[in-house]
Amino acid sequence: MKFDIFRRASVAYVPACALAFFFAALTRPPSAFAAEAKPGAEANPRVAEAEERLEAWRIGEAEKISAALLKESPRSADALALAAEVAFYQGHYDEAARLAEQALAGDSANERRQALRIRTQRSRDIVGKMKRYESEHFLLYLDEAKDGLLAPYALDTLEKSYRILGQTLGYMPAEKVRVEIAPDSLSFNGISTLSRRDIEETGAVGICKFNKVMIISPRVLLQGYRWLDSLSHEYAHYVIVGASDNKTPIWLHEGLARYYETLWRRTDKAKAALDYLSPANQTLLAHALDKNSFVGFKKMEPSLIYLDTPEQVQLAYAEAASAVDFLVSRKGEGGPRDLLAVVKTRPTPEAIEKVLAEPYAAFEKDWKEFLKAKQLKPVEGSRVRRLKIVEGQKEQEDVVELKEIQSAVARNRTHLGDELQQRGRIVGATEEYRRALQASPGSPIILGKLARVLIRQSRYQEALPHLQKALELDPDSVSAYVQLGRLHHANKEFAAAKADLEEALQINPFNPEIYGMLADAYAALGDQEQAKRAKANLERLARGR
Repeated sequence: MKFDIFRRASVAYVPACALAFFFAALTRPPSAFAAEAKPGAEANPRVAEAEERLEAWRIGEAEKISAALLKESPRSADALALAAEVAFYQGHYDEAARLAEQALAGDSANERRQALRIRTQRSRDIVGKMKRYESEHFLLYLDEAKDGLLAPYALDTLEKSYRILGQTLGYMPAEKVRVEIAPDSLSFNGISTLSRRDIEETGAVGICKFNKVMIISPRVLLQGYRWLDSLSHEYAHYVIVGASDNKTPIWLHEGLARYYETLWRRTDKAKAALDYLSPANQTLLAHALDKNSFVGFKKMEPSLIYLDTPEQVQLAYAEAASAVDFLVSRKGEGGPRDLLAVVKTRPTPEAIEKVLAEPYAAFEKDWKEFLKAKQLKPVEGSRVRRLKIVEGQKEQEDVVELKEIQSAVARNRTHLGDELQQRGRIVGATEEYRRALQASPGSPIILGKLARVLIRQSRYQEALPHLQKALELDPDSVSAYVQLGRLHHANKEFAAAKADLEEALQINPFNPEIYGMLADAYAALGDQEQAKRAKANLERLARGR
């Protein structure tokens, strides 16, 4: 997940997961509406002031400045471009595109205004086809035909995040927050500036930018992703901008968003906060401590997306979240909120000194000692998840999973097991998966495959420990949750089945099997309204909508 609030006078920040920007940079380029000044000339300070207001989500203040400039000089390219930018941040894409065109008419060679025109037109064309949903604090836009079933889950998660993050970080937006869910990778690039490479190489599936939250539909990715956590993560960035007046450095931005992204779905705050210590992140931090190979907070600027490997990106997230963990351990749950309040008026090092009541030079040293005290150990079989876009792809899930098995022996055994299973030779497949597991006992992929064929044979008690271990190694395995739901459903353990299948919906809500079993579970538990909704979603998927 990633976040992008552009360059400012102090520190720049860019994002759930994020994308290769429209114009090949994640840091903010010079203002698209700033004067194309000649050497020695100065940009209009009122334009610069409006730009600062926009970047801090203080849209109303920017609009007042823009309206005054436009009234004074209605044909000024600077005033028209600023008005276009304000309209864009307000989500008025038709108006923004019209004004951007007018601004460019006066200076057609201005590359910055050309970029502004393209950005406004793309958003107008893409979002104009989407359906709008509304809740108390959010405006949600998505492709109704392809992604309509996401709306109730998305709005429920966002409203929960609004309450819990507002209470935790001390900021609740007065205006409704705009959220857009892109139906494909091209549309996602168009509205957010994130590219296909950013999604698959760095896990950039969401971004907070332009006064809105954007994610890509989980339908686009082979195994889905934690899309509801991503919505909460990106909304956390929105809150952080407002709470700190856009003065928060990138490491703290990402650390807070990662630390709190699961708070919406946890009743235990302490457990939610420690979700950042996934098996993969625990392993990355353990290796970094052992080899002193931390990414470092300075290297996270201007964006995590510029780091060399997916492992470095995830390590950076883990480092930043653990720094927030350290802050909470010292100052309690109010520590992050207090720090954001101080960051509004002081540089981050001074703010940390004030909140922690110790010199900033001691902060990084104490944080590393805090990490060492956790005695983190590498988790065998843990992995940094790779995302795979399925648009126009013929590659099947089994093929992708095989590539992720490190042991050649285990990979070959697993491939043979897959072929036997496809031929209906379930007993033979079971034995091959067992042999594969002997060669790679910590593979969540092989554990899941073995459990699946055991469930097909109604050998539920044998399958259960394999699924439990698979989820310990990979808490985001939608396949393991579905198989666990199937197991509990078969045993008529409907409360457990409901919990497993609802977890699966948070990763891949486009699997029809989930809704069929959920409908049974809800009905058995007496929740007829939810059973009806699950059946409606099942029918919708059957119709291809």
